[in-house]
Amino acid sequence: MSRRGENIYKRKDQRWEGRYIKSRKESGRIHYGYVYGHSYKETKEKLLLKKFEYRKLQKEEKNHYYPCSVRDWSQNCLEKWKVTIKDSTYNTYKYKLEKYILPYLGKHRLVDVNQQHINQLVDTWKLLKLSARMIHTLFQLVCRVFRDAITKKLISQNPCTNIILPKQEVKKVHPLSLMEQKRLEKTARLEKNGELIIIALHLGLRIGEISALKWENIDFERKQLHVKETYQRLNKASTTTLSIGPVKTLSSDRIIPLTDQMLTLFTKLKKDNSHRFVFQVKGKPMEPRLITYYFHKIRNKAGLSDIHFHQLRHTFATRLLESKVTITSISELLGHRSTQMTLDIYAGTVFDEKYSSLKIMERVV
Repeated sequence: MSRRGENIYKRKDQRWEGRYIKSRKESGRIHYGYVYGHSYKETKEKLLLKKFEYRKLQKEEKNHYYPCSVRDWSQNCLEKWKVTIKDSTYNTYKYKLEKYILPYLGKHRLVDVNQQHINQLVDTWKLLKLSARMIHTLFQLVCRVFRDAITKKLISQNPCTNIILPKQEVKKVHPLSLMEQKRLEKTARLEKNGELIIIALHLGLRIGEISALKWENIDFERKQLHVKETYQRLNKASTTTLSIGPVKTLSSDRIIPLTDQMLTLFTKLKKDNSHRFVFQVKGKPMEPRLITYYFHKIRNKAGLSDIHFHQLRHTFATRLLESKVTITSISELLGHRSTQMTLDIYAGTVFDEKYSSLKIMERVV
């Protein structure tokens, strides 16, 4: 097929064909229309008419849509989402919108925002030295705001389509070595509230999940622990408050089997504790900051001053991988959304395991 002029082709049947943008789908993908003529001139005239009609339609749509600003609509979205999301998620969304999105997009009308605005926003985030992971998180939040606007027919297309974001690098985890774990556990067993560390190392609980742990969550007969709540500090206006709420995601609500060693530990703790929470201060759950304080005290005594609390969870997962436990089981014990998430986090450990397996095979062969 020969071509002459802009989007005008001569077909094999000797007719001329012109292509024009007819509309755009919600995803941003273009829907093309076609015109035909017996000459290039005739086809071009038809094509110009269609292009004029499309531009006119776009202008009419812009005038038709409610002139809502990005700031007003974002605040509307927040209030609507508040019903279905956790308080901590709401506060996180609000903070990110007010700090990284609305100062740059807030004054614009929803209908006026285009891909150029979004690209400029991404460039601004890069200038602020935000990590690729944070940029992806912020971008998803912006996308959600505009998707909701499309659903409510405030705009016709999402300006977030075809935006190139910086590549995310998988953050490498740093679990404790077996020797470091033994050293830390040995010290923890001799110190006040050292059980906090043992539980994190042997059950993989997050710090907020340990804080919120109640005796009713532990079934001594069935030998299992139900992780269903978390205790965390929430940002509210100029202050912060502590709150118990549901765990991070639906998959984070999980049942963990208890070994005899862990049952013995919890039995001992229960003898010395008549309160509702496993770890408490004056009847209230021990807050994460205090757990971190005890952890730092114990890690320093063990000569491991560079480690942080979440590494205990990574260590739990790594020991399971080293013991040939399946990724599916590990994912469920950690409360991850998917096995892919587990693989992404522990890719390095899985690779090391595969390498060791190949070395063993070579020795056998």
